[in-house]
Amino acid sequence: MRLARLIAVLLASGLALLMAAILISTFPANAATERDRAPPDYGYQYTDHPSRVSTGRVVTLYVDRDFNDYERQRIVSAMRQWNYVLNGFVRFTAKLLPDDPSSQEIAQIRRSGGWIVAKVDSSHPITRQGEGRQALAVTVGGSGGGFVYVIGDRIGGRDLTGVVMHEFGHVLGAGHDGHGLMAPVYNANNGRCIDRDAAALVANAQRLPLSQMNWCEPSRDYRPPMAARR
Repeated sequence: MRLARLIAVLLASGLALLMAAILISTFPANAATERDRAPPDYGYQYTDHPSRVSTGRVVTLYVDRDFNDYERQRIVSAMRQWNYVLNGFVRFTAKLLPDDPSSQEIAQIRRSGGWIVAKVDSSHPITRQGEGRQALAVTVGGSGGGFVYVIGDRIGGRDLTGVVMHEFGHVLGAGHDGHGLMAPVYNANNGRCIDRDAAALVANAQRLPLSQMNWCEPSRDYRPPMAARR
């Protein structure tokens, strides 16, 4: 009875789905499913290099409670795609950020090398400086952890998974690229999966062997829409 009441409380609070998603995100890199990869109709597929035993290198994300269930699922999907690409060398895990975290709690997260994925809006100070003036999301920090600010009222109908995958590339040390996932300007076509150039930027930043990582490539029978051809 006590367990049943606990489950009922979790369901009522809307946290059950998040707990399940976070548990899923802690699976080994090779446990990523087709749902986590680019859908087949996007015309992409991931390479499938032999999976490695985890090196134990972990990047912990603390997810803001202000994200709704759907948004949390999108964040988990972005994490799992990166875990598949990283192939055991580095692994993202997630925890739920405490309600109204104190400055001491935030400082402890930073000291541990954790990253806070925060949902903000256009009134937040981050949106009034530098790239934050036009960005959908902004990553601030370095090897000692930091913040991924998702500017919720700017996302609109854009794919949150793609936006967050780009920011997680920054978390892993990647800079901007001329095209693909790490291009500085959002493009829905470029944010569908993690391309080789994005993986290479992370491999360089993290000193990983690119040949043992994974990335997405166009399917053999893929033909880009006429409007997208150059």
